[in-house]
Order: sequence, then structure tokens, then C-alpha cells
Amino acid sequence: MSDAVPEAENHADDIVGLGEYEAPTPMATKGEFLPWHRPRKQYVRHHQWCHEVIKLIVDKPLADGVLKYLGLPGVDLLDLRHFHSAVCEANDVNLRFLGFNSSAQPRSKAHTELNISLDEVMRLPRVDPMSHVLGDNFARIANHKSIAFAKACELGPYDVINLDLCDGFGAQAPGTLDNSYYDAVTTLFSLQARTKAPWLLLLTTRADKPNINDKVLEALLAKYLANLTECVPFREASRDHFAIETEIALTAAIGTAGGLLPVFLTGLCKWFVALALQNQPPTSVELLSVFGYRVEKEAEHEDLVSLALKFTPTFIPAGDPLGLANPPGPRPDEGSMATKALRRVAKRIDADKKLASDAELHKKMVDATTHLLSLARYDVEAFKLWVQAP
Repeated sequence: MSDAVPEAENHADDIVGLGEYEAPTPMATKGEFLPWHRPRKQYVRHHQWCHEVIKLIVDKPLADGVLKYLGLPGVDLLDLRHFHSAVCEANDVNLRFLGFNSSAQPRSKAHTELNISLDEVMRLPRVDPMSHVLGDNFARIANHKSIAFAKACELGPYDVINLDLCDGFGAQAPGTLDNSYYDAVTTLFSLQARTKAPWLLLLTTRADKPNINDKVLEALLAKYLANLTECVPFREASRDHFAIETEIALTAAIGTAGGLLPVFLTGLCKWFVALALQNQPPTSVELLSVFGYRVEKEAEHEDLVSLALKFTPTFIPAGDPLGLANPPGPRPDEGSMATKALRRVAKRIDADKKLASDAELHKKMVDATTHLLSLARYDVEAFKLWVQAP
């Protein structure tokens, strides 16, 4: 998980990749554990991410046998290690990845750790040699003169885009950064418009009030309110699941943690739907699953949430302005997709509660995390003590 936020102007375009180096001697066994080493992260990683990726490639096998993946790996590359074994080895496909990690600055301990991990991962049998990690923030993709953009275009489009953020996707004020998350995502959507195959967007974001910008929330609320007004099925689903049927109820809901969370998540999905419908031809969107857990122990509801969305290109031709061709078929319906997304948000899975209620599942996730950390040279005995501590 990369936790750096996009930088503003004057960031150097010529960021050096981390793909060519002499692998350093492994450092001593590590004993410092981080929040994403908790078993709930492995639960999301395996039961949401891997589950949806495997279903994607089983439903429509990869034409060239290569899973193309863009993500934000931490210095230990735990996600890539797990994808390699759980997805690629298990399903006879290769993995070609483009990673972004701006926290590993040159000559830092993190930089050394990332180089060691990258050397280990690049030696795995199913990893494609074109795979690459850039020491840059993924938001630089929005700059069409950057190496980040050039590399994204070279290796894309992608079967899976995994934006695993430690901060809030909606925390940045619109229009205040040259390279924001919003700009990067719209650029990625333009790149993904080149694909004819379904693809996945995995987005992990903080979803509490301090991590949602007021102007962003205002824009998402306007989209939500439009559906309440114009789409009867959406209004009925909102009433049934969230007790929100009117503008007054919507305003009251966002004043509470329990009401803000589903409205924000639904509004965010509606934004992705709107972007996809602008593609030519348009792309349909399905929210497949929603997993969440608490970063702040006293949080009333999940404050970090992982969304899995599937994008399926359509082949509906553009209308003929002269009327010589037959009218195209119906476009994907925004109201219908938004309604389905709302219902899926209402069925979100609380990973904390899931693991607390299932001791066997919790043990499996601890064991799987222990294995991953051992591959990344962590002290597994120290980890077992750490994970048992209250």
C-alpha cells in the first residue's frame, strides 16, 4: 500500500524506474509491523481482490495469457506476491505489472527494501520481464509529458487497476492540484477505452468525514439527488436500504457517520458510471463487492473501504447524424447501474466483524499473512505475537 499523496506543481518529469539495478544483499529480518499487516487486509486481498480477478479471467480467458495489472504496491510487494500464487500459478497465466511507489526515496531504507523485493518478485516463474515499478506517484499519469504516463500507455490497457490508497480518494479539493487522483483516473479511463475486454477497478479509500472534501461531497450529492428525482427504482432502493427518499432526508443522512458512508460510496460509484458512459462506445459498470474495516478503533462504521467494479465495453455504434444508418441499440442505463450499485453498497461486508465471528477464517488469514511476511523477510514469530496483541 502506497501512502504518499499526489504532489502539486514542479515535480520532475524524469523519474527513474526501479527496474534496472544490482540487487543489494538482503537486510536483517524485519520486526516492525504496519496496519496493513493485519489479517483483515489479507481477507480483502484474497476474498475480494483475488476472487474478483479469478472470476474475471475464468469468465473471459485472457487472449494472450498475460494478466496486465497496474497497482500501488508497498515496498514489500505483498499484493504482487499473493496475486502471483493465488491467481497466476493457480490459473496458468502470467503477470505483467506496472507499480507506482513514491515513498521509496533514493538511498533510503525503503528504497533498498523495494529493490530487494522487486528482485525477488521478478524471479518468480509467472512474472513477465516487462513488469516495472516506478518511484513516482500514480497521479503523475495525468501529466502527458511524464514518464508515468508514457509507461502506463506502453504497458496498458490493463485487466486490473488496483488503487490501494491509505488516504481518501475524495480528500483533495477539485481543481487545486495539477495532478490529482481525479485527473489520473480520468486519464486511465481514456487509456482503458482502448480495450475490448472487461476489466476491474479495485479502489481502497478512506471514507470518513475528515477524508472527504466538502466540494467533492457536494458534487456527489448532486448526482445522488438527481437519481432520487429522476429514477423511481433508485429512489425506492434508497428509501428501502438507507431511509433516504427526499433531499431533506439526504441532507440529514450525511450529518451522521452511518448516513454519510453509503451516500459517499454510492455517489463515488455514480461518478465512475458517468465516466464510463462517456466512452465511445459506452462502457457498462457493475459494482461487484464492497469490503470495509475500521482504521480508527472508535469509528462508528467502517472508515476504510475497498470497492471492486467491473467495466464491460459495449459495441454500440455512434448515432448517424445524417440518418443513413439504422439507429443504434439502447445505451447502458445510468439509473439502472446506479440502483444496482446502491444495493451492493447496502450489502457491504465488514471485515472486522467477519473475522471476529469466524475463528477458523481468522486463523487462515493470519497464516496466509504470516507466509507472505516470511517471503518478505519478516520475523514471523514476532508477527504472531504482534497480531495477538489487543
